[in-house]
This record gives sequence, structure tokens and C-alpha cells, in this order.
Amino acid sequence: MGSAGQVRDWLSWLVKVRILVVLFLLGIELVVRQFAPSPVPIKYFLTLVLLWIALALFYAILRVVELDPYVEGYLQLAVDLLVVTGLVYVTGSLESYFVFLYLLVIIVASILLSRVGAFLLAALAFLLFAGLVEAAYLLKAIPTLYPQVVGPWPLQVYLGIHLFAFLGVWYLSSHLAESLRKTGVELLDKGARLEDLQAFNENIIQSMRGGLLTTDLQGRVLLLNPAGEEILGVKVQEARGASVSDRFPALGRLLPPATGNLGETRQEVRLQSEEGKEKILGVTVSWLRTREGTRSGYVYNFQDLTQLKRLEAEGVQKERMAAVGRMAAAIAHEIRNPLGAIAGSVRQLARYAQVGEEERTLVDIVSRESERLNRVVNDILSYSKAQAAQRQPTNLVPLLEETLLLLERHPQFSGSIRVERQFPPGGVRAEVDPGQMKQVIWNLCDNALRAMPRGGTLRVGVEQADGKVRLRVTDTGVGMTAELSEKIFEPFESSFVGGTGLGLAIVYQIVQGHGGRVWVQPGQAAGSEFIVELPLRAETPRSVSA
Repeated sequence: MGSAGQVRDWLSWLVKVRILVVLFLLGIELVVRQFAPSPVPIKYFLTLVLLWIALALFYAILRVVELDPYVEGYLQLAVDLLVVTGLVYVTGSLESYFVFLYLLVIIVASILLSRVGAFLLAALAFLLFAGLVEAAYLLKAIPTLYPQVVGPWPLQVYLGIHLFAFLGVWYLSSHLAESLRKTGVELLDKGARLEDLQAFNENIIQSMRGGLLTTDLQGRVLLLNPAGEEILGVKVQEARGASVSDRFPALGRLLPPATGNLGETRQEVRLQSEEGKEKILGVTVSWLRTREGTRSGYVYNFQDLTQLKRLEAEGVQKERMAAVGRMAAAIAHEIRNPLGAIAGSVRQLARYAQVGEEERTLVDIVSRESERLNRVVNDILSYSKAQAAQRQPTNLVPLLEETLLLLERHPQFSGSIRVERQFPPGGVRAEVDPGQMKQVIWNLCDNALRAMPRGGTLRVGVEQADGKVRLRVTDTGVGMTAELSEKIFEPFESSFVGGTGLGLAIVYQIVQGHGGRVWVQPGQAAGSEFIVELPLRAETPRSVSA
């Protein structure tokens, strides 16, 4: 016996089949009467056929009412047996060719009901058939529509054969139906387990923090999980079916030759994302295998190491800058006092001694270079002895305006340089040290002016996004190489003649002290963009000394 839902579905199917069977039987009867005329008027047969069709329509209407499906099943099949008995009676009883309908009802009962329920209907079918035969031919209780003389013993043998047939069909059909039901339950259970396993695997793939990409043996993309979409900057719908070598050349180069072996060791590759940003990925490539163990493709496991590599580089840079700062401070202390004495002595000699024009020029050169060296020494000492930032709520836009106003009056500023301001109307507030931030802005803008000796555009902007403040200083100058951009914030690293190489190092130091970060994006053809990212609020005061 199936579940209530299955029985209800079978009953809906049975209503349709019952009408088709009735129409089929009507056709058979009409054909048979063409070749073997029957003494029974056709109206009796048609009456039963129409009654059966009416019952089928009634059952269809009854489907709207939520009856117990098992009770409805017993009721429909019992009524079917009564109608079949009537058909057998009007078509010859012993000689009726519609006796097989009893067997059909028993088979349907085995499918819909339990083995006991099917047995009860098989017993009812035999009782109805046997009662009809006994009443018509043995007891003479009802008239026989087909006159026929049958002795008691042949009649009993005839009924015994039908009893054996009814019970045999019940046994075989119920056993087969029970086996099919068990098989169906097992299949449903296995199907549910398979769906759970697929959902489990899918959830694992979707929840992975690392990227996962699979391809076939030809390198065509089959799957890309959400983390992989974010890392590679492409949706799986766009990548599926594409060649990994064409879409992601850096990953495609990791595939072995057609006859080569696959080294499943971790490798680092540089990948250009769809947005044009370079990322460093840690990638492991392994074989994708079927259940039999045959190779069917490749599996890429990868993580975005860009942030980690940046932090590692910053750590190394901090250590190097600290060491350079300590060494520079020691040297500066040793230089400052003798330098001051030399400059003072030269000026005194020039004042009291009789010197010519040429000697006066030499004295001016010594004085000027002494002042320049003194500025370098001051920068070194400022870099090596930076103080903790005294942060307070500050609107950055007035700081920028004030610094740009001073910059426009700087000797290096010329009319061929155009300044563009990109400030929000309401300003941007953050907890910063105003004096140190002025120094950051000045050093970045001074660096931009040096990069544009023939003029250009200086673009300065500030914005607030994702809980951070982002300051951008962009120039259209000579630009820089990728190699230079990686070490531009190191002390004494300058690409300009006359530069000390400490301006950007001090910027880096101050920004680090504010808990932020600064980096440079070289321009595609010319120019550079320096980006300073600061938290809106100070967490803990940190020293910015090297």
C-alpha cells in the first residue's frame, strides 16, 4: 500500500483509465455482435456501460472533496466489481468474455491497497462471480439470459478454476506491487540522500573562502564558486565554457602539456583582473577525477595573496626604514654641528677679510649649500624623531584649501599648472593631527609639482566611503615605473634632482601613525595617483617614529 498522496494520484489516474476501458469494451461488444448476434438486447449492455461512465464522472467530481483515499479506493473498486458482475451477466455469464475484468480490478486493488485489502477484494470478486453462476445455473434464482444446461460437478470445477485464477492473480500482483513499492521507497530514499549530498557539496563549494575553478581536459571552464568570482572579477555565467588560457592566461600557463604530468604544488601567479588591477594569487592545480579514478579535468584552488603580500612588504619596509632612520639620525647628529661651524666660519671670514668677487661667489655657494644640507639634516631628524599624532575631529577640506593656497604661491608653482579641487560640499571630518596632515598634503602636492616641470593638471580630492577617508593627489607629469612605485616611500628614494628622498617617507610614516595606508598607482601613459586612506576615528594613539 502506497502513501495517501500516491493513492490519491492513482485514483485520479484510474478515473481517466476507467472511461477509456469502458469505451473500449463498448467497441468490442459492438464488433462481436456484428459477427455473432446475441439473444440479449443491446440496451442492457448499453445501460451498464452508461452507468459505469456516469460513475466515473461522479468519481471525477468527488475528487474535489477531500475524502480518505483508502476509503475512496475500496468504494470505487467494490462498485467496479458490481458493474463487472452486471456486464458478465448480460454477456453470457459462463461464456462471457468480460470475466477478465475481475482480474483487472484485482490487479488495480493490489496496486492501490495493502495485500490484505487486495485479498478482500479478490474474495469479493469471486463471491460475486460464484453467486451469479450458482444463482443462475444451480439454484435457478435468476433467469439465464443465455440458455445453457450445466451439471453440478462441471459447474463446481469451473468455479474452482476461477477461484484459483483469482487468488493466483491476487498473490502475484500483490507480491509484485509490494516489491515495486519497496523499490520505489528505496529509490526515493537514495534520491533524497543524493540530493542532500549534492546540496551539502554545493554548500561547501559556495561557502569556501578560497576560489575554486574546475575545467575539462581541454581547459574549458565548468565551475567557478562565488569566492572565485570575487577574486577573478568575473561571473561564472561569463566564464563557463570559455578557455581558461584565453580568459585567465596566468592560470592557463599552469596547465601541463598534453602528455605531461601535473605537479600539485602551490605556485604564485600575478593575474590582471577584469577591472585592470594586478592581483597575486596562490594557486594549486590538481586533477579532476571521476568515480572510477579516470582524469576528467583540472581543479584550481586559489587564494588572493595581494593583501598578505602587501602587509609583508610593508613590514619589511618598516624594518628597513627604521634601520635607515636610526642610521641617518646618527649621521645627521654628527654632521649638524660641524656643518654649522663651517658655515659660520666662512661667513665670518667673508665679513672681515678682504675678498674679491670670485671669492664672494664661493662664499655664497658654501652658504647656500650649507643651508641645503641643514634642511636635509632637519628632515632626517624630523623623520627619525616623529612624535605621536595628536588627533582631534577635523574637517579636512579647509586643511586642503589652506595647503593648496600656499602651494599656489610657491616658487615652483607656475601658470602652466592647473589645480582641480574635488571636495564634497559638506566637507569630510575625521580624527587626525591637523599639523601632520598639512605636512602630508604639502609633501604629496610638492612631489606632484616636481613631476610636472612643463606644467599640467594637479587634481586633489577627498571622499568618505566604507567608514574610511580617502585622499587622492593626481598629477599628469612624467609618471613612474612599477619598480619605482614599489619603493617610492623608502627614505632617500627620490627620482628628482635636488630632492632629499624624505618627503614621501615622512608621508608614509605619518599615515602609518594614523592607522591608515598610502600607496601609488602609476598612470597608464603618464602621471601618477597617490592615495591616502585613513580611518574616520582614532583607535589607539600610536607613535610614528621609525
